Formats: sequence, structure tokens, C-alpha cells
Amino acid sequence: MKKAIESILAQSFRDFELIIFDDGSVNNVKGIIDEYAKRDTRIVFIREEVHHGLAYGLNHMVKIANGKYLARMDADDISSPSRFEKEYTFLENHLEYGFVGGNLLLMDDTDKVYGKRKYPKKPVNKDFLKYQPYAHPTIMFRKCVLSMDNPYGSNNKSRRGEDYQLFMNLTAAGIKGFNLQEDLLYYRETKDSYNRRKLSDQLAEVVIRWNGFKKLGLNPWLEIYYVIKPLIVWMVPNRIAFRIRNGF
Repeated sequence: MKKAIESILAQSFRDFELIIFDDGSVNNVKGIIDEYAKRDTRIVFIREEVHHGLAYGLNHMVKIANGKYLARMDADDISSPSRFEKEYTFLENHLEYGFVGGNLLLMDDTDKVYGKRKYPKKPVNKDFLKYQPYAHPTIMFRKCVLSMDNPYGSNNKSRRGEDYQLFMNLTAAGIKGFNLQEDLLYYRETKDSYNRRKLSDQLAEVVIRWNGFKKLGLNPWLEIYYVIKPLIVWMVPNRIAFRIRNGF
């Protein structure tokens, strides 16, 4: 978490507020964030005593954010120093795009980089069949494209797939995204990351895919393999799924 916070505070683009949402953590997270907030007035710290789930936190931060643009990142990742500057410059100069992201460098628990994940420069509808064509932790949005109520879905549901659903909804609404062909973020992904997969999460993603594909003009019956792909992945042992996902 410290490295994540420090990577944002060290951005070459300096004019931002950093909203940190602590969703009912049970360790010393509050004390650590309080110390950073004392040293940097750009930090807005929100603490919830009870865990509500990812969608609740994301929706709340979108609602209270003051900026023209919104960027997000998870607590165990690290942004490159020029990430904000590159994304801000792109959106200022390309008004036809509603959001922008980039590629990932994959790192393990020791911060060792072991791989890279590239995303298409200009994703099209069919890209959503195989995978999520945007790396959510790298994205900077125009705040106006997230003006709908609860852009990340219902606050009452604690599940994964909020980002996949959001990007399909935005694409179906005609809002274009772009991926800079640059490494913007160090993304922490280990074998243990796959241990978090639950059958309920995979079933929820099946529903997200079915509904999202229809919105994108793709026939879910003809693409049934991609609809049920989360269930197929769930049946694969975690260590094998990790190796397949990362190409080794």
C-alpha cells in the first residue's frame, strides 16, 4: 500500500486530489494513511468501519471526486511516474475519447517484474469476447462519462466484474476508449491472485458477459464459449490458470 500511495504522490503531473478509500480494513491501514495525509494536503481519506465491497467504494469515490478527470488504482499496484501526465495530455488533445489507459508490467510479491500485458490501441466490440480489452487500474476517465448513478453497478452487490460491465456499457453507449502503447502501471499478480476466484464470482461474470455481448450487438448464443469461459476457467487448477494467463 505504501508503494502505491508514494507512486501517486510522486507523479510528474502534480495537480490532483488523491482519494483513498479504506473499506473496513482490520490492520493498521488507517494509521498509515493518516500519516501520509498529514504530510500531503492532496490526500482525501475516507474510512468505512464496515466492509461494503468494491462497487460501493468505487461509486462513492466517483460521486465525491472534484476533478475533471478520474484515475484509479488498487492498493497493491504501482503507477509509473509519468502516468497521469501522459493520460491527461492525451485526453486534453483527443476530445473524441472518453477514457484512456495503457499496458501493464506484471510483478510478483517481491516487486520483481516477470512479464507484460499489452492491450489493443483501439479496442473494438469483438475484443470483449476473449478478454477485458482495457486494464482498469491504468484508466483515466473524463468524469462526465461516469455521470450515471452507480457506474460500477449496485452498491448492494459484492462481486467481481464491475470493470468488465462498465467498459461494455460505455462502449455500447458510443463512448470510445484508447490504450497508449506504453507501460503505465506495475500490476501485482501472483498464483495467490487466482485463489480469490469463487464460483459465485464466475457465475456473475457469465451473466455480465451475456448481457454485455447483447448490448454490443454480439449474439451470445453464437459466442457461447466466451459466455461460459469464466466457468471453464474456474474448473482449471489455480497454478495452471496463472500460467495460461501469463504465457508460461
